[in-house]
Amino acid sequence: MLRYNDDKIFFDYLHCQQCGICEAVCSKQAISFRLLENGTHEVVIDHEKCIRCKRCVNCCPANKEEDYRTYFDGFHAKTYFLGYNTDNRIRHESSSGGVCKTIIIESLRTGIADGVYSLKRTDAYPFAEGEFYAKDNIPDYGDIPNSVYHSVLACRNINKIRKCKRLVVVGTSCQLRAMNAALKGKAEEVIRVCIFCKQQKTLDSTRFLAKIMGTDIPENLKFSTRYRGIGWPGIVRVNESELPWNRAAQIPFGRRLWTVSGCNVCGDSFGTDADADITLMDPWKIRMPNELGETLTIVHTERGEWLLEQLPSLTLERKDFEEVEPALDLKDIWRKQQLVPFFRGQNCSDKIIKAGKAEQWQRAMLTSIVETLPRMPIIFYRALCKLPDLRNKILK
Repeated sequence: MLRYNDDKIFFDYLHCQQCGICEAVCSKQAISFRLLENGTHEVVIDHEKCIRCKRCVNCCPANKEEDYRTYFDGFHAKTYFLGYNTDNRIRHESSSGGVCKTIIIESLRTGIADGVYSLKRTDAYPFAEGEFYAKDNIPDYGDIPNSVYHSVLACRNINKIRKCKRLVVVGTSCQLRAMNAALKGKAEEVIRVCIFCKQQKTLDSTRFLAKIMGTDIPENLKFSTRYRGIGWPGIVRVNESELPWNRAAQIPFGRRLWTVSGCNVCGDSFGTDADADITLMDPWKIRMPNELGETLTIVHTERGEWLLEQLPSLTLERKDFEEVEPALDLKDIWRKQQLVPFFRGQNCSDKIIKAGKAEQWQRAMLTSIVETLPRMPIIFYRALCKLPDLRNKILK
């Protein structure tokens, strides 16, 4: 998070959502990044180069406080699908049936869009970076990473975007909000695809998973990783070791450990406040593990539904709200929203303060336990996940 005070731009790491937009919009190259030990980045500001235009502050998604009081009102009326690529090989290899990759690639191949901004796979940490795709560089399915569970400065390369008639942008809610502020005038029409996100992870999450698998991540970060794919929910691979993803996700995601601190001040998991047309997420609680996979696809706008209808490589199975409601996990997102004022340092009720402090204590306690005991049987970590969730008990 960047703020302007006393005629200077200041960086607040605790609220930073690691989107990378600040460097991209700085016309004087006054902003750079320093990689931290936990795999996130610190924003470094050269105050001599800075001209105080405040564009970085205005584009920073952490500065956009949202009102969540009516956030869940329209969910009964939205359109829901279980979607997947019609090619079973692509469906098997991709995260959750490959809907995201299909939208990116096939919207360009069919000429529906003349530009897409998303991620491309790289060989060095963080193994992904922002990329602008057009008809002259349409990616293959292997060029796009599966899910990435450590933070990526996804907006860092938005200056690659050329003027388009119809631009599709793909990202988490914070990344979409950042791009919304920075891309005015770049396209006649923008279609926004949100990757559902409750919590980005620091690299410490993957370090923990590596230890469970009997391997490690060296200090120089020269290692290999794969998140998801190979069926649903798929696998996580570090170096040559593998672990089923539903086992790997229990501690980091179930107990919200190693969460990027800026995620604590965002309650817009579906991207609706970022004007998302479509949200893509996993069908947890409504689908059993399987060899192929599906994406729970939420359509917010007519424009989003139109886009999906133009893609013959997608199979879409219509679902009612009652069928998908368990996967949406709306109650958990509501609880996260309740704590946003606490993590922003705002005035809160005694109940919210109690829940926020309990959340901090529980994360610290569980992190200490699992980092001290990283080679225990999986049943040990399952048992930790069965302990009462203090935040949830307070925020009934």
